[in-house]
Amino acid sequence: MNKLYKTTIFLFLMCFIIHAKAQTDKITTFTIDGKIKGIDSGIIYGLTPDQKIVDSAVIVKGKFILNGKFISPGRMLFKIKPGNWMFPAFVDVSHISFDIDTAGTMHQYSNGKDYPVITRVNEIGSPLADAYNTYAKETGQEEYLSLAGKLPSMNKDSAAYLTSKMAAIQKSFPEKAKSWIANYVRLNPMSIPGIFIFNEIFTQLPDKSTPYLSSMLSKFTGDAKASSYYQALYSRLPGKSVLIGKIAPDFTLLKRDSTKVTLSSTRGSIVLLDFWASWCVPCRANIPALKKVYAKYHGKGLELIGISDDRKWSNWTKALDEEKMPWTQVIDRFPAPNVPAIVGELYGTHTIPYYVLIDQTGKIIAASGDERFITNKLVELFR
Repeated sequence: MNKLYKTTIFLFLMCFIIHAKAQTDKITTFTIDGKIKGIDSGIIYGLTPDQKIVDSAVIVKGKFILNGKFISPGRMLFKIKPGNWMFPAFVDVSHISFDIDTAGTMHQYSNGKDYPVITRVNEIGSPLADAYNTYAKETGQEEYLSLAGKLPSMNKDSAAYLTSKMAAIQKSFPEKAKSWIANYVRLNPMSIPGIFIFNEIFTQLPDKSTPYLSSMLSKFTGDAKASSYYQALYSRLPGKSVLIGKIAPDFTLLKRDSTKVTLSSTRGSIVLLDFWASWCVPCRANIPALKKVYAKYHGKGLELIGISDDRKWSNWTKALDEEKMPWTQVIDRFPAPNVPAIVGELYGTHTIPYYVLIDQTGKIIAASGDERFITNKLVELFR
């Protein structure tokens, strides 16, 4: 079997396993009305992540009604016997219809037995399936699976062409996926499909940076933020104390005249922390924008604290003289050579620039590496 094709089948099924583990204890009943083209009779089983049977139904003349319970919205794995058929599908509401077609099935073999994976499952009534199908189409993942299904029947030259095309789709996927989910969440911040799909996207990205993850998590609200998928992603943050709605970790750092600045002393003001460094080109490029923000909102109650990641005071003070930033500036502390700065590490700032917005009670409102995102938050706060 073609190695890429076999890997595709594995990833197709692993999506079910990855997301099924991120569930909570909320139980909801469901009913699935289904019809299957290509299978007239048999038994269909709905399975839990640990392969336990949720419920089963008899297939009669290609139709079935399956009842059961799901633990939070997500994927379930379904099996059909005889024949060892299987497919993952979304279960997120109390009533869904499945229109299943066995044509285009992927086949995997083990110990001489065929384990066919059905890829054509049209779900009707599932918001999660609708959103996911749009995502798969617009990021190229739908085309990727379609091409993978054609590989076994291709000759060597045609297979090489399809393989190169699939590789190109996967190369462009990270940027397409990040753009797609950013736009979707902007329009649907409370959406369970949004946090579910972001969870999947993030596990597939080559660059799983803390600022990006923190920035995206700060955009979710309501049911999405309360979901187990949100919590699963949050658990990936190095600084777990840095969570939207939590009290910002306190710290004390020195200004250039060696006087101390303690974060907790700013309670009562909205505070923006700007993690930067003299050597950071994007950080310094954002300074003019920060000056506009400070000029606009300082009189309304905004305090801005710049936290430098410079190891040498001379580099830091030189940059301060050059940039002439009118807000409070402090320098982070390094416990040892080749060890990250204490406050930067506390806030999970593995890349800079990085911004943390704190309300009057000391709670974190937003955290992001994108100055524009923070500026939009400030516009909301000072309306």
